[in-house]
Amino acid sequence: MSRVLKIFMRGKSITQLQSVLQRMGYEIKDQKGVFGVDTRDAVKYYQKQQGLKPTGIVDEALMKQMSVGAPASAKDEKPSQDNMISNHPKELDALVRLLIAKGVFSQEEWDKEKEKVMPSSLT
Repeated sequence: MSRVLKIFMRGKSITQLQSVLQRMGYEIKDQKGVFGVDTRDAVKYYQKQQGLKPTGIVDEALMKQMSVGAPASAKDEKPSQDNMISNHPKELDALVRLLIAKGVFSQEEWDKEKEKVMPSSLT
């Protein structure tokens, strides 16, 4: 990829970008191969999560960074629940607080469950 990718562009590079975003858990409703609003918003959200200026524009370095961060999976495979959760830690935090508040489980049960989690590098 030698050119920057931005809204309203079309082509194979956009299809590849959309695939990477989907593997990372972003929902893209834009037509395949068309850099629409959903694709742009997913790029901006990713940039913001990475501490980058949220421009919605993808250069070669950003595409490489995103590709390395995206799990390898089959073409057009839907993102897994685990992947969607790991890409949205604030939402997971809010969900846990809500479940505790609703009495689905207690803070103590949650703390015990978190202790069981092994770092991904050890699994």
